[in-house]
Amino acid sequence: MAALRLIAGKTARKRIEQNGLTPDLVRMVVGASGGPKWLVLMGLDKFIFGHWLSHAPQKIDLVGSSIGAWRMTAAAHPDPARALERFHDLYFRFKKSDAASPQILTKASYRFLDDLYGDQDAKRIVENDRRNLNIVTVRSKGLKANASKWMEGAGILASAGANTISRAYLAKFFDRVVFHSSAEAACPTAWQDFDRTDVKLRADILGDVLMATGSIPFVVNPIINIKGAPAGIYRDGGVIDYHFDVAWRLDEGIILYPHFYDHIIPGWFDKRHKARRAKGATWDHMLMLAPSGGFVDSLPDGRIPERRNFIDMTDEDRIAYWRTVTSESNRLADEFLECLENPGLLMDRLEAAPI
Repeated sequence: MAALRLIAGKTARKRIEQNGLTPDLVRMVVGASGGPKWLVLMGLDKFIFGHWLSHAPQKIDLVGSSIGAWRMTAAAHPDPARALERFHDLYFRFKKSDAASPQILTKASYRFLDDLYGDQDAKRIVENDRRNLNIVTVRSKGLKANASKWMEGAGILASAGANTISRAYLAKFFDRVVFHSSAEAACPTAWQDFDRTDVKLRADILGDVLMATGSIPFVVNPIINIKGAPAGIYRDGGVIDYHFDVAWRLDEGIILYPHFYDHIIPGWFDKRHKARRAKGATWDHMLMLAPSGGFVDSLPDGRIPERRNFIDMTDEDRIAYWRTVTSESNRLADEFLECLENPGLLMDRLEAAPI
């Protein structure tokens, strides 16, 4: 049973076939929202960022929302292997009591970030000229920074209802705000389906921006007013860009997407809208690496981690379950390495993306 699926868009497959899949072919890496789901990718993350891409000299755009942005931030560190190891270690220290309320979880998350990135590490990340970190957030429209929680909650519920009619209606409620560490956001002309503000990422706001992109409505407090950015209420970037249904186009190279699913859900409110899953142009330049159905079935209870683990499991049972999943995730890295070392096998394993 294969543990890893490799799904390639038409242009990505052509460029891999012509040039081989080497570190210098990668021009962008994408990280999705999804809370603890990312743990099934831990083995891949450590291999890809800590080893395979760690010395790639070209500029690589790292784009993420929510937990995907937290992963990409560790990957943007000049010493990604160390940053990822620290990130993984601290993530396992979260307790059920840390998520008892939005206020408690917000404080616990800030402590996490303080432990993870001091001033020097934050500076090294945003000044790493080989990596352009793009952290995606949303800013609520029509709500002032002093809006009550009831007003914000009503707006979020209204936006969910509007999204049921059409995803385009989300633009009436939210803007994209992209915090980028290089001169400009990744592929700036590509994502024009929502109003977007690009803000230069600085070391002194890195913690606030990471908190903003992970501030799930009703779960974590919003971040209000970020230095250097338009005033307002900032929330989880996954509201618009859950898995990034964006038709990024590259003049050369490919987009690498280590993902916990084999499909792309556009926004947070689109989870039940299967007809909205991305096809065609979104996939064209992309190589997705995803766990196979058989691999997921082999995990405890046949599933990958999720946020409800904090509610449904004791800390001891959750940590044991997570450690099993992350240990098994090394199989994904092993299979990817096997494909890198055997170009013929790699091409045989490439599946066609949905069109």
